[in-house]
This record gives sequence, C-alpha cells and structure tokens, in this order.
Amino acid sequence: MLSGSSDAQVLRACCDDPAFRATRCPYLVLDGELTVVGANAAFRAATLREPGELTGRPLPEVFPDAPGTDSADLTASLSRVLRLGHRDHLPVRRHDVPAPAGAPGFVERVWVTVNSPLVSPDGRVIGVLHHAEDVTGLLSPGPDGADLPAAALARALERENSHLRARFARHASIEQAKGALMAQRGCSADEAFALLRRLSHETNVKLHVVAEALLADTVGG
Repeated sequence: MLSGSSDAQVLRACCDDPAFRATRCPYLVLDGELTVVGANAAFRAATLREPGELTGRPLPEVFPDAPGTDSADLTASLSRVLRLGHRDHLPVRRHDVPAPAGAPGFVERVWVTVNSPLVSPDGRVIGVLHHAEDVTGLLSPGPDGADLPAAALARALERENSHLRARFARHASIEQAKGALMAQRGCSADEAFALLRRLSHETNVKLHVVAEALLADTVGG
C-alpha cells in the first residue's frame, strides 16, 4: 500500500492530468504494490479493456499469463524500477491480453515497453509509469513466410521509436515535477503545469529541463 495520502494524491494526479488522458501513447500508473491506479484511454484501447475494468486491481489479476506466455520479465522490470528508481526498457516481447469482456480466450499482442519511476516530493519511489506500445501490426513475414525474428524487429523498432522514447522521458519528468509542486503548494495539476510553463518562459529554458531541475532541487532539500 502507499505510505501516505500524499503519495496517493501524487499518483492520482498523474492519472487526472489532461495530457495523460488525451495522449495517444498507452500509459498505466501502478503503485508500489503493482496495483493499477489508473489507465488512459490509449492503454485501455490497446489492451481491449473498458473504463473502470482495471483501476484498483493487481496487475497480474487483470493481465494474467496466456498459455505459452510468461510475464516474469515484466515483473522483474517493474521491481527494478521500484527498487532502483531508474527507467527500465524491455525488448520486444509477446504478452497476449484477455479477450474483451464476454468473450473467451486471449488476443495476441506484442509490445515495446518502458517502465519509469514515479517519485514523491521527498524523493521516494512510490509507483511506476508503465508505457506499453502495441507493435503487433509491425510484425511482417520474412522471406520464408515466418515472422521477423525478435532481434531484427527490435532493431527496427529502436530506430523508429527513439523519438517516442525521448518524448516519453521528458513527459515523465514533467509529470513528476507537477506532482512535487502539487504536494508542496497544495495546488491543482493545471496550476502546477502553468507554473512550470511560466518558469520555462521566464528563464528561456525548455520545460522538461525546468522540471528536472525542480526535481533535483526537491530531492536535494
């Protein structure tokens, strides 16, 4: 469970942020026990889930392993993020999702996954921002009719998605800085974002750099 109400507020603020809700990138917010705090519409669409179907439930319960798949690598990645506080990338991996409610079985999915720490104003890791891009449609047959090997697909995706990962890293820093400002000042997510934008404009420094500087200052006391 979260160590305090302020931790829960920071995580909920991430889920309530308009950018989190509107982005086409699939995001899931998990607490320190790997319970789902929230998922944006893009994530629900990618995983065939309905609103309210995920929140408050443990991740292994809502996304169990399908026959022939294993989520041990994902669990290990999430544990590393919570333990070390560092962003963790997973290679291209298959993890099928349960069919929509009322339908039996699983639906095939292949993912590129990045897990990032969500940090409280005092520097503790309190959750994980789980970013999973559905790349199932990018699987293309090789000369012998078989799917491209994972290594080749991973190289192709690394080239195509490098800009996406960089944008994701900037977004994560901004969200963490907003959470820190909300906890410190008792302000809303919109007010925290407006403050960051004003600081960025007044200092002529990019928004994500301002956010990273604020976080470093917060952790350093």
